[in-house]
Amino acid sequence: MRRFTLAAIAVVILLSPVLSQASEVAAADAAAIRAVIERQREAWNRHDMDAYVVDMTPDVDWINIVGMHWKGRETVRKAHAALHKCIFAHSQSMPPESVELREIAPGVVVAIKISRIEGAAPTADGKPYPEGGNILTLVFVKTDSGWRIAHAHNTPISREAAAHDPAKAQ
Repeated sequence: MRRFTLAAIAVVILLSPVLSQASEVAAADAAAIRAVIERQREAWNRHDMDAYVVDMTPDVDWINIVGMHWKGRETVRKAHAALHKCIFAHSQSMPPESVELREIAPGVVVAIKISRIEGAAPTADGKPYPEGGNILTLVFVKTDSGWRIAHAHNTPISREAAAHDPAKAQ
């Protein structure tokens, strides 16, 4: 048991420089990923869904704000194009309030973006589009042609619920 413990400690000591750097994203990679996020925002605001999906992998998984799960870049494009003819026809994506980046493996970065959409029409059930904003989690993979979105999950923010977040309670 003692040998195992010593071996485990040695592994941790040897890997500690690697583990401590695991969450850092190189400046050039961070800039490239932020550029993808900005290109998507600009494409949204032009209602150009061909441009919106250009930085996605062909097999991207996209889960939208109401839980629809779209598989593949073309499906994501078609779904967004349809929504931009109705609920999002006059919408604008505001600049992100924040973007956090964390490398989870070599060539794989998770981005968490908080942002808002303005000018959306009421939802299908007649309710106003959520004004609290949304948290979009994106998984980026580094490819030969640059950083691409392989997975996205969008979640609405309830400002009322956030005010009572137990993880932030004192």
